Amino acid sequence: MIKATASMVLLGLLTVSVGAQELSVDQSKLYVTDPAACQKLQDVGVDAFNDTDFLAMSLTDGIQGMEFHCNFMDVKGRKGSSFLFVSAVCEAPGEVYPDTLSISPYDETTIQVVSSYDAMMVSSGNAEPPGPTTNPGVTMYHRCDNLSELPR
Repeated sequence: MIKATASMVLLGLLTVSVGAQELSVDQSKLYVTDPAACQKLQDVGVDAFNDTDFLAMSLTDGIQGMEFHCNFMDVKGRKGSSFLFVSAVCEAPGEVYPDTLSISPYDETTIQVVSSYDAMMVSSGNAEPPGPTTNPGVTMYHRCDNLSELPR
């Protein structure tokens, strides 16, 4: 009985693992921290940053916000893996810093971006956790499927 239960658990873990690998990051799309920003970007372009507080991320342009941006210096993937590893240089008012990010699918249209800098800032008590996961450096980004073109 124990042997059969262990086999069933292992089979279940393998099934979950294979299912999770089927998700991927669409590297041609724009992702935003607020899903409503997708429509705002379609309607008014880059002026959406004036009205809505969000970050936008593309694998080619990095992360952009009203007073924040990260330039992606190197984006690496690995065959058979849905994870991406990114080296970045980020800038906010009064600071410039290097960062490393992991990017992975969360569900069909959402990705999670984990920043080593953000994780360190939360762990040291200098920043609030962005949520919604228990990982202190994670920020969720939602894919914009409605854009006729990427805003510049």
